[in-house]
Amino acid sequence: MLLSKFSPAAVITNKTHQTGFSLVELMVTLAIAAILLVIGVPSMIDLIRDARLASQSDMLVSTLNLARTEAVKQRNNFRVCPSAAPNTDALLTCAAGAGAWSTGWITIYQDTANAGAAKAITQRSVASSDLTVTTAATSVEFSGTIGSATAATSFVLCTPNRKQHLVDVSLSGHISKRIGTTVCP
Repeated sequence: MLLSKFSPAAVITNKTHQTGFSLVELMVTLAIAAILLVIGVPSMIDLIRDARLASQSDMLVSTLNLARTEAVKQRNNFRVCPSAAPNTDALLTCAAGAGAWSTGWITIYQDTANAGAAKAITQRSVASSDLTVTTAATSVEFSGTIGSATAATSFVLCTPNRKQHLVDVSLSGHISKRIGTTVCP
């Protein structure tokens, strides 16, 4: 008996059903994924750098607000100043010079009732390695009576190729933060 090309036996054996992807479909999917990664990764890196700078400037604002609040609450002066070694308890003094803010800062409680007596670090903050803090202030001190600052000052926080963050402290003790238009070098 002669089987033709269109016999029922031939049709049954050719009805195999394939599952999975063909090589062309796989290559197109990989090409689209690669294009999305090339576009998305640099944007994600910029987003992470912006978030780090915002975190650092928020940390400075939080420290300044805490010092002001504690000064009023405890009726003693509180000072926020740069720290040469923000990770250690050994140094209770502020670092010399306004350029030292980039390593970190500490909040020092000063007992105004006993002149020169008790000093204690109430908070310490370590700055990220790529942060640059520019200011003319060697410290910011808040009065224990109404929380006013001894002097108005401004801080400029920068990381490379990001917009600078500006933190201002007024004489009344009000602290504000804004993002500038200048891109940091």
